Formats: sequence, structure tokens, C-alpha cells
Amino acid sequence: MPPLGMLSISRPGYLESSPSPSPTFFAQAATIVRLVESLRIPSVHIIAHSMAAPIALEMAGLAGFRRRVRSISLIDPQLTPPSRAQRLAERIGMLGPEWARTRAAYNALARTADDKYFLQAVSEICGTESTAEIKDDPAMARLYEGIGVFFSHWGSRKPGILADSLMWHKLDRHSWGLVQVPILCITSSTQAHCSSAVSFSEAAAKEEAARAALVNTRSNPEFARIYGAGRLLFPLAKVSQMCLGFIYSHMHEND
Repeated sequence: MPPLGMLSISRPGYLESSPSPSPTFFAQAATIVRLVESLRIPSVHIIAHSMAAPIALEMAGLAGFRRRVRSISLIDPQLTPPSRAQRLAERIGMLGPEWARTRAAYNALARTADDKYFLQAVSEICGTESTAEIKDDPAMARLYEGIGVFFSHWGSRKPGILADSLMWHKLDRHSWGLVQVPILCITSSTQAHCSSAVSFSEAAAKEEAARAALVNTRSNPEFARIYGAGRLLFPLAKVSQMCLGFIYSHMHEND
């Protein structure tokens, strides 16, 4: 397969980056587009997780840039405003002393991948298959250790989470009607096996919500499901293979 370069974006407010002065999906998409153009990258395949999904669709709908987008992979996309109950749960989750939150996460996650407490915490965050991926490949173990560092530092995420909650007030799907690139939408369930009725209904509900949100695009989205995801993420090797397979199936000679 031809080689691929990777540009990993730290969105405003995450990983100690500056918060956005105007937190909107369009503004963040335009900022990323300017970065891609300044680096003279001729074409891109976009992979977006959760709240980054609307930003990916904004990028693919921008005039003057949409022809550079070859494909979009959306992982557990958040394409509609969260419910009132979800917003309330997020606000409650931000309460309490930050030192206690950081200390609790640090005790479990700021360790090496062979530590049993680290494995337990990663399994809860990324899903049950994550521990097998860690044991099978040293490179994956190092990747999960990096994920652990990120989640053990609450301060590196809080400004971004707060900014993200504001962007829903200015959501405008108008440009999504201009998106016509191939789209892969991966939904997940926290249940380990698809034979469970709860697992099936959870994944099906996510997929149906994504279908409804993407109905006005000019694409014909493909849908896939992952079972056994964690509270926030998913087995990283498994979802990476799905995204790479989709990207390579839509590679152009000039990519």
C-alpha cells in the first residue's frame, strides 16, 4: 500500500492549546483548513471522533477545499446536540476539586502498560479488547500509555470540553449538503458481544441517529459497528484497521 502521512490536530482547549475566541464548528474547520493549506498538503482523508465529526463535515463542505477531501471516517460521531440529561451529566461531571479528579486518574493511568491497575483503567476507557491489543504489540502498548497520560491530566481537556459545549448553540448543517466524498460511520456499543439484545439496540440507536444526521449529504455513507467499546473510546487497533481499510479503498493516484 502507498504510504500515508498523518497530521494530528489538537483542537482549541485540548492538550494545553489556547481556547478558541469564537467556538463554532465552522471556525474550527476553517482554522484546520488554513493549516493544511499552509503545509501545502494536496489532499486529505479525515478521521474524526465524537465532537470532531461536525468539524470534519464542515471541512468537506468548504468551497475551495472540498475537492481536496478524499474520504471521511467518523468514529462514534456526535452529529446532533446532546440531550438535556446528557448536558446536565457533563456539567455535574465537571464539578468537584480538580486535584482529586487528576489524582484519581493519575494513580491508575500514569503507569506502564504492564501494570494491572493501568490495564484495568484502560479497559474501562477503551473497551475489553484493549488489554489484548496491549499484550500483542509493543507499539500498541506505547500508544495506550500515551492515551493514559492524556486522560490522567484533567486540566489538558477541561477548556476544550467547555468550549465544545458552546458550539452546539451555533450548529448549522447547511454546508453538509455540499459534502459528496465517501463516508464511513463507525458506531459502537459498550457491550462486548452483538448477541446481547442491549448491545444490539445500543449500537442500532447510534447508527440510526447518524443516518438521520447524514441524510442531507450527497454521499452514500457506509456503516460499521464495534462491540466492546469503553466508556469514552474503543479498542484502538481494531478501529484503526477499519479506518485504514476504508482510506485505502478510496486512495487516488495523486494522494
